Amino acid sequence: MTQPAGGTINRSLTGTVFDVKRFATGDGPGIRTLVFLKGCPLRCLWCANPESQSQTPELMFHRSRCVGCGRCIEACPVGAIEADAAGLTTDRRACTACGRCVSACLYEAREVIGQTVSVGEILRQIRRDRRFYDRSGGGVTLTGGEPLQQCAFSADLLKACRAEGIHTAMETCGFAPASCIDAVLPHLNLLYYDLKHIDPDAHKRLTGQSNESILANLERVARSFVQGTIVIRVPWVPEYNGYEDVLEGILDFVSVLPNIDHVEIMPYHRLGAGKYDGLGRRYLLDGRPPVQKPALAHLIEIGQVRGIRVHIDSE
Repeated sequence: MTQPAGGTINRSLTGTVFDVKRFATGDGPGIRTLVFLKGCPLRCLWCANPESQSQTPELMFHRSRCVGCGRCIEACPVGAIEADAAGLTTDRRACTACGRCVSACLYEAREVIGQTVSVGEILRQIRRDRRFYDRSGGGVTLTGGEPLQQCAFSADLLKACRAEGIHTAMETCGFAPASCIDAVLPHLNLLYYDLKHIDPDAHKRLTGQSNESILANLERVARSFVQGTIVIRVPWVPEYNGYEDVLEGILDFVSVLPNIDHVEIMPYHRLGAGKYDGLGRRYLLDGRPPVQKPALAHLIEIGQVRGIRVHIDSE
């Protein structure tokens, strides 16, 4: 294991996190703790974590748990909740995510997504599972959202983990200033770098942003991140970016870069579809069936032709 870069660690520095998942077995080797940071510059049409997009706390309403008792209406200080023929509705423009309706609800139908925490607070949670990391070769993975949206917090958290000999990984879409990427790289062992599409115009239609800086950042990272491992992740969403020629373009781009370990194809799934209603939003891919992994096995051969290992999901 490489030694962590020097420098002080600001353990009181705060960031916005919407989940900490312990005992995870994906997104890196061994047993891991996944830290989900809130805020993302992209708006991918297929996003499975829509609650990660805004960096500010949001109210999530679990409609199936609601019995319509009205306690939340009485508790809301700004009158953002009303009852109508369809049930309870929340005016998202008026809601301040203060959490009073959450406290009033007896059925856990409401929750505030996102909380402000310090590097030290998250590190204390991470330390609880240190023995599992040591036994399994696991560690900590920052994901989201986009960790580089909060690059100072991410850098200091990764630095603190590395200072204690904990394996570190991060998933990024790569849409960030180069200075943010440079701040985290010295403290990483493993980097997952997402590529949604190779064409800049198509990328903008599907995610809201062009991929020009994303590709440029990947070229820089591939040449400078020599102490760790880089894995490219490609979501596979039929009729959006799930075409062989799109993958071929991505593989052609990646094939000339150094230090790329392999490419992971991430089949489209619907695990996050229900979250959109909870946030008062419409899921634009509603009705689209999930992609089964065996249907993508032939994509491995496309990588072999170019000398690139292709995995389907994390297999």
